[in-house]
Amino acid sequence: MKDYGGEQVPVGVGGHVNPVDADDGRFGPAAYQAALERELAEELDIASPFSQRIVALLNDDSNPVGQVHLGIVHVFDLARPAVTAREDALANLSFQALADLRGPLHAALETWSRHCIDAIDRF
Repeated sequence: MKDYGGEQVPVGVGGHVNPVDADDGRFGPAAYQAALERELAEELDIASPFSQRIVALLNDDSNPVGQVHLGIVHVFDLARPAVTAREDALANLSFQALADLRGPLHAALETWSRHCIDAIDRF
């Protein structure tokens, strides 16, 4: 197992809906979709056909970050594992076996990621 130096590690990527996402009169679902597409383009290069779906809302008041955020969880199904990072913060991006995420890596995951891994069979 990789040593993360006590740092908690996320399973996915995330972002915020920003005012720019409401440009051109976008509102509601259109603004949300614009935010999703913008965040993905900023953080990842997905060089594979994929489908995605919303599977959950995540509310976790157990820590200061969670107390002021609501997560919308998407699952991306890729035709092949062809994803690279576009941000330095994601430089160690890699795919991991679900058994490892539930086993040796579980304690290193940040809270939202642990919730997602614990519930992934329901998605």
